[in-house]
Amino acid sequence: MKFKKIIKNTIIFATMMLVIGVYTAPVISKAGDDVWYGASFDFDGHEKYLPSQFKYTSSSVWMSCTDKDIDGSYYYARVNAVNVSDNPVDVSHGYEYYFDVNETHTMLNWVYEEHYNKATVKCTGYSVDDYHSAWFGGYWNPDI
Repeated sequence: MKFKKIIKNTIIFATMMLVIGVYTAPVISKAGDDVWYGASFDFDGHEKYLPSQFKYTSSSVWMSCTDKDIDGSYYYARVNAVNVSDNPVDVSHGYEYYFDVNETHTMLNWVYEEHYNKATVKCTGYSVDDYHSAWFGGYWNPDI
């Protein structure tokens, strides 16, 4: 009798733990694939736009800087939409993100909410040597 009660309680406990585990486990969902980018800047304040990608959700844009060639240089990035004429439109609402090597950000944007379906990232380089320029590389994803 005592053995049956132990088995019953063990089964109830295991079931509760499974239910709790299923509901509290983090869910990672990506709507697209990470895209490699390379951006070079010839002088301080030089701006580059990454190639545009389709954006299907209202999610943030994910970006990670993995490489650079000049110590001390960095860049700021903000999300832009791309209109039907393939021109960038600032939908960042002023949110700008600092990037150096090993920096990763999920960037707020209003591409989808303002009824655009393509996104790009505007990068502005700083502390760039005018003679050597500066190069950065990494990945970005318009839908995370």
